[in-house]
Amino acid sequence: MQMIIYGFLWIIFIHIILNKSLRLTLKKSMLIVQLISLTLITYKSFEYGFFWIQGDFTKMPVEYSAITYILFSITFIFNIKFLKPFVTFAAFLSGIGYLVTFPFLGGAFIEGNGLTTTLLALFNHSLLYLGSMIAMKHKFYSIESRKSILICTLLVVAYSITMQYLINFDGKYLFIYMVLDGRILYQLFNQMDIDGFIFLPYNLLIISIYLGMISIFYKVNIKVYEFYHKIVPELRTREVIKHEHTV
Repeated sequence: MQMIIYGFLWIIFIHIILNKSLRLTLKKSMLIVQLISLTLITYKSFEYGFFWIQGDFTKMPVEYSAITYILFSITFIFNIKFLKPFVTFAAFLSGIGYLVTFPFLGGAFIEGNGLTTTLLALFNHSLLYLGSMIAMKHKFYSIESRKSILICTLLVVAYSITMQYLINFDGKYLFIYMVLDGRILYQLFNQMDIDGFIFLPYNLLIISIYLGMISIFYKVNIKVYEFYHKIVPELRTREVIKHEHTV
């Protein structure tokens, strides 16, 4: 119960920051996105570099969110336009997924990964969520960008599968591989015999959920974009009034 309370308090705190950020000018809010990007890429570079120097390549960004940290940061630091639809969606999905599950599974995360690692993951995923939501106010992504999101998703999955053949991840708890090869079914239904035919509806379910999240992303994008452009006249009016009082 305590973890649920802490989890929801954190979600409220993040949305207070988000509300304040969405009311900033486009220039100031883009600086926030770039600051988030610099923070993530710097932290992840040190983290991965520390393990790679020691020859431990099992610490490779193969998880969906781990790849998103890198791609999101590079995209907004160097303004890579063709990647923006995918990285904004991927950051939104990774961020909201962790925030929603943390109040209920935070205890299990801490038990499995330790308190420090879990809190860092919560902080990093929260940055992804904030970055994606703020980025949405800058750009209205048309439904045509769905194609680029799907293509990039396939490339990310292909990369993760390739890494699985090149690096021995035995003993590592990697959620993406559990989802891709269906091991998560055995985790959820460990007392049941799972017939091979169940993998077809299972894969269709995973694809349907992913496509559903893309649809939700576009709807959220519309709301965030409209929210900012609706309050812009209000903000300008306040600035004019403030200026008149100053004069």
